[in-house]
Amino acid sequence: MRTYDVITVGSATRDVFMRSRAFDAHKDGPAGLECCFPLGAKIEIEEIALETGGGGTNAAATFGRLGHRTATVTAIGDDASARDIMSALKENGVSDAFVQRYPKKMTAYSVIILTGSGERIVLVHRGVSDDISMRRLPWSRAKTRWFYLTSLGGDLKLVRRLLDHAAGIGARVAWNPGSKEIRKGLKRLGPLIRQVDVFNLNREEAADLTGVDATDIKKIFRVLNGLPRRYLVVTDGRKGAYASGPEGAWRSGIVDVPRVNVTGAGDAFGSGMVAGLLRRDELPYALAVGTWNATGVVQETGAKRGLLRTYPGPAKIKRIPLKPWRYER
Repeated sequence: MRTYDVITVGSATRDVFMRSRAFDAHKDGPAGLECCFPLGAKIEIEEIALETGGGGTNAAATFGRLGHRTATVTAIGDDASARDIMSALKENGVSDAFVQRYPKKMTAYSVIILTGSGERIVLVHRGVSDDISMRRLPWSRAKTRWFYLTSLGGDLKLVRRLLDHAAGIGARVAWNPGSKEIRKGLKRLGPLIRQVDVFNLNREEAADLTGVDATDIKKIFRVLNGLPRRYLVVTDGRKGAYASGPEGAWRSGIVDVPRVNVTGAGDAFGSGMVAGLLRRDELPYALAVGTWNATGVVQETGAKRGLLRTYPGPAKIKRIPLKPWRYER
């Protein structure tokens, strides 16, 4: 018997959001869009919000809110941030049975500087977030229909162990890798991607992984398609997402809403899409659920506040622009 519908694996963080009129982005810097502060300045903050984040707990909150039996594998310290993370898990219906506590270490901590458009700069201290231990995970109790893997600090040994365990119990796997995994390169990640059912990353990450120019989304798909068992998904910010699977390839648009914050939007889309597959194993439906989940998040300050609490009904599903898409030559 499966104890859980989904077990997520990834980071847990304390997120501190700061917004100020002084945080104006400008387009004349080398990176094209920058936010700079003069040294020695004292910046007035108009808004501050204390939230919890991290890919592992953000994804878990999606599944828990939608009524799925959910647990998360993550690592935290023994501090006020850790206690708030545990409270947030409980509030969102997520089991803490696999949370690993490190009493003498610090929970991961992020400061997110928000501009008026919702774009952000993230200052992050990883703390214990990359210290998830295979030895401390009670594998015999980790029985689930799905594993949802997020950034694991480049620990491919842990990824392999999770994939082997999933195969042993007949669980499906979704993987939204972090930058440290992507930097390992396609040669090392390719054999692992072949063992996952859903492989999800954003356009810039896909370009880094494949070595293909980020503007050539069709070539990116030609390189990556066929690696995951079922679905390849590449998100593209305001342009929506591209996906391919047994039903063919699709492009989904977005819902045009005011954006307050984009932090956590990728986590919301990816976990929302898999939540859609849990309910109805159809790619267009799953893309629509993921889009609505991300839509809620970008309208709130914090990566969890705007997550869905119920599945969108037929009328909402129809509002998501979806059309078949071709990437073959």
